[in-house]
Amino acid sequence: MKTRWKLILVLVVSVTLMVFVLPLTSRAENPSGNDIRRVVVIHLDTTRVDDLGCYGGIARTPNIDAVAARGMRYTNSITPIPKTSPSIASFMTGRLPDRHGVYNVGGKLQENFTTLPELLQAYGFKTGGFVSNPVVDRLKTDPTRTAGFDQGFDVFRGIRDLPPIPEGADPNDVPRNLARPLVEAALDFVDRYRDDRFFLWMLHLDPHAPYAPPAPYDTMYLDHPELVSKSVRLNPAEIHPQARVASRIDSHEYIARHMGEVTLTDYWIGVLLRRIAGLPGRTLLVITADHGESLGDAGYWFGHGSNIRHPCVNVPLIIACDGVVPIGTSDALVANIDLAPTILEMLGIASAALGGNGFSLRPTYTHRDPWPDRMLPIQAYTGIRWRGVRSAKYCLQSEYDPAGGEHLRTLLYDLANDPLETVDVSASVPDVFLDHRRIEQVWFSRGRTPRTSDFSMNRR
Repeated sequence: MKTRWKLILVLVVSVTLMVFVLPLTSRAENPSGNDIRRVVVIHLDTTRVDDLGCYGGIARTPNIDAVAARGMRYTNSITPIPKTSPSIASFMTGRLPDRHGVYNVGGKLQENFTTLPELLQAYGFKTGGFVSNPVVDRLKTDPTRTAGFDQGFDVFRGIRDLPPIPEGADPNDVPRNLARPLVEAALDFVDRYRDDRFFLWMLHLDPHAPYAPPAPYDTMYLDHPELVSKSVRLNPAEIHPQARVASRIDSHEYIARHMGEVTLTDYWIGVLLRRIAGLPGRTLLVITADHGESLGDAGYWFGHGSNIRHPCVNVPLIIACDGVVPIGTSDALVANIDLAPTILEMLGIASAALGGNGFSLRPTYTHRDPWPDRMLPIQAYTGIRWRGVRSAKYCLQSEYDPAGGEHLRTLLYDLANDPLETVDVSASVPDVFLDHRRIEQVWFSRGRTPRTSDFSMNRR
């Protein structure tokens, strides 16, 4: 009953906004919005920007690359927290973590928040969600209850079918292919609603540890010269338990299998997109990741969420829709909170009902960087061992004692000249450092969302 009344309220608010706002804005600016018959959003779990071929990565991703070649590719896209549950919550609600309250893996998305699929459902879209990461399917503490990410979906399926573990085998070394059953389930949804307007969301777990793809994906990058030349012998204690396999010690063995998982996922994405390509009308495609993965960066092997360094915070983002989204590249600072407002505006649907923090990305279609002074908070975990601020050119990162909250250090990286974040420049650009530090304190210390004016300052 609660969900029913919530949907009614969403519809009333959205229709009211359509009547008074859209005739002056969205309808005139986006005349082709009503031609979009379907929206497809695909999240690759644990996938770095530099994994994908279209970003210069090692993994072969021809199907994702083909989407990038006919759409907009973003080079400065981030997630505010590099963990699945909070990242997906930000995508669904257009809200930063302090607004939706999901900070950790397994956190529940509460029903009082309006989500993107709820709004689309209220406007007549059939909605389908298909996930292979269990943390956005069922609660860890009570598998009989959903994690709240199924709000607004007509069809919601979690795919967790794993192969049996042979006697004596290392559980982390048993080949898995969750992409296949996930796509097969999604294809059933596509075929069922081929004549309807629909929204399809998928979250592919395969690139996540333990990096155990089936043949031939398990060895296809094993001899890649770049991986072999940079390989190091690891102490098992250095390897995240989710990835650790007793028989593998060299770093390139793990990275090669991770890349194989990315290529495997790309193959099944291609299967899905070819089926959708045969449907009439336009399709709005969004391909991104919930977060990245550390592959030895800053001494952190095969994990994410313990810091806010670029390998885990930066994510790929591609938006394509033939005849609507131009072909190009954008360096603007954007985030997962921007996706729901973007989708809604492109469909001619008001996004005010979300009450979120995101911007529609439509201005990036015609301007290289519409928001040069934009700043966004980033953090790791509820205890906030690391927290900071990202701007277009800089990243401020502060470390705190998670027990007592004592401030330990603050670093500033010049992303334009040092994208790998290797040199602290806080002393050489003190004004920039103080600007970012002030915003960090406003955001986290006062426990409120900063005003737009907090981010509108001229930078040196």
